[in-house]
Amino acid sequence: MTFREEIRRQAESARREMVRNGELLTRSEFRARLRVSERRLGQMLATGSVFSMVVDGAAYFPAVLAEATVDRQRLQAVCRILVPAPSACRLDYLISPQGNLGDIVPLKALADDASYRRLREMARAWAAEWSRTTLKIYAGFNEPGGSEPTYVAVCEADPRTNLWKRALQAMDAGGYITPPGPYPRRDTATVLIFRSEAGKPDDVLEARLDVDIVDDMAHMRIHAGDVSQELDAISVVGDDTIVDVVHRIVLSLCDMQRR
Repeated sequence: MTFREEIRRQAESARREMVRNGELLTRSEFRARLRVSERRLGQMLATGSVFSMVVDGAAYFPAVLAEATVDRQRLQAVCRILVPAPSACRLDYLISPQGNLGDIVPLKALADDASYRRLREMARAWAAEWSRTTLKIYAGFNEPGGSEPTYVAVCEADPRTNLWKRALQAMDAGGYITPPGPYPRRDTATVLIFRSEAGKPDDVLEARLDVDIVDDMAHMRIHAGDVSQELDAISVVGDDTIVDVVHRIVLSLCDMQRR
């Protein structure tokens, strides 16, 4: 048995014990405690207000999510923030003391207004760690995969956040950018945006952006999934490098999303 298989076996054993102890509830038990319909529970699951864990192929729900002594509205709001993390990690976060909360258990922080505001802030930062967005620029006519990227920027961000907002965050973050520059000026470039999730080996390509600059105007085509779309050209006068150009393009795409 490999180390990973042993860890998985121990986790499954611990979950079975939680079922026996009543820490994990069946779907019908959980609905009864919350006093919600099957339809309402489905809606809560879809939004991340509650979550389940799989034990021997069946879904079970943490009993603490139906605890009558906690502020359920606040608890469900925090659960929605934690969605990027795996269910088991979300539960552990909620019931374990957190150093950035002064070693307070998040469930206990729900009762105090100031602690609750701090919890929401820290929960967002914690949840973002489970997903990364990477932007790569390939300058010139080089095809991705055939050469090293001219520029790579990475940030930890909630995958539910708009793609271009995450891409801009990666370029503006500053902490995860390679190489440091200077960057060349090119008339063509290909930009790839990936999403990676903790515990999953493969990155997901979210979008490809083809850029062609003619007379200080950037012409762009976006490929996302099976959809390809040509966008209106924008002026890039004053942008000295291909990285400057891409930054302006991403910023303009963020502005378009807000309209």
